[in-house]
Amino acid sequence: MTDLRTTAPPAAAPRRRLLAEIWNRRMLYLLLSPTIIGMIIFQYYPALTAFWGSFHSWDGRRARFVGLFNYQFFLEDPRLLQSWINIFLLLIFNVLSLAMPLLIAYLIYRLPDAVHRYWYRVLVVLPIIAPCFVFIVLWRWLFSLDGGLNLILRSLGVDSQVVWLGNASTALGSIMFMGFPWIEAFTVLIFLAGFMTISREMLEAAAVDGASGWSRFWRIELPQLQGQVKVLVILTFIGTIQDFGRALFMTDGGPGFATMVPGLRMYNAFTQENAYGYASAIGVILFIVILVLTLINQRLIRSSDS
Repeated sequence: MTDLRTTAPPAAAPRRRLLAEIWNRRMLYLLLSPTIIGMIIFQYYPALTAFWGSFHSWDGRRARFVGLFNYQFFLEDPRLLQSWINIFLLLIFNVLSLAMPLLIAYLIYRLPDAVHRYWYRVLVVLPIIAPCFVFIVLWRWLFSLDGGLNLILRSLGVDSQVVWLGNASTALGSIMFMGFPWIEAFTVLIFLAGFMTISREMLEAAAVDGASGWSRFWRIELPQLQGQVKVLVILTFIGTIQDFGRALFMTDGGPGFATMVPGLRMYNAFTQENAYGYASAIGVILFIVILVLTLINQRLIRSSDS
């Protein structure tokens, strides 16, 4: 007969093993504790505070519960309504501009000499060492009244006096044009890594079947980059929604609301209007949008790997 006093509950043994495993690795957990504490203080706590603040009228000192008022105003704010139109146009443009780094990656991949491939990769990556501020100052000068773009047009015989960033019809297009020819090193390297993982046996079989040039690119090589394309499209969506630095430094959302984006509206509500509760509500909405896109990203990655 089994002695009930010496028989442990079914869940006790796994629990004891878990506690014993934690105790055996206590030094590792101790070393990880500063990182975990830092994440809680500087990442999770601000996020929870923003969620709490989104239901309050909050100026940093006093908070008054207002329920869903901030979210209701989110749907009525004319600056935000325009910002979603702008962010939609920027999303479409940024996704389409992925074609440029794809083309550059393919051209580097097709170089027959490994030394040339190496140096072209270096040339693509080299610009990222320049500070972002230098990049913005350069483009602000190019778009100014006496800047580079108007000087080029005048040299071609066009009497150009356009204030590119001060005209509502050209401001958003000017921000899109920044970074021309839109060859971002990180994106090029991801595409290039995808091309380099294509098996040589597959390419040799395609050559035997008569596939060459663009036919091989469209039918063999590009379909093998589905995983990279899916990841970069989702990362482009997330990065575009989060980014407001260009609109802030180039136009501050103007003229009018021509270049306003949701991230910049959140920043202005926080820094200029002291509407911390409303800024928190915008942040929560952006968090939800980005979270949904991240979940889609994970599902697309799993489907491409299966």
